[in-house]
Amino acid sequence: MTSDPSLKLRVARLENETESIYELITDIRTTQLEHTQRLDRVETRLDGVETKLHGVEIKLDEVLRRLPESA
Repeated sequence: MTSDPSLKLRVARLENETESIYELITDIRTTQLEHTQRLDRVETRLDGVETKLHGVEIKLDEVLRRLPESA
């Protein structure tokens, strides 16, 4: 089998490009996971705020119920 320097160079470049693509995919997946975790934390905080607002709403309803009706 003959050794073609041009072919070896092309193969080496393709291998490097393939490795770079896999690194990019890994970076994208890592970034996506970080964003997902961040969004999960935001969602948890929003759930807490929603729970507190619901408690305020219940108290306000009770205050309004106890106020005398205006004539």
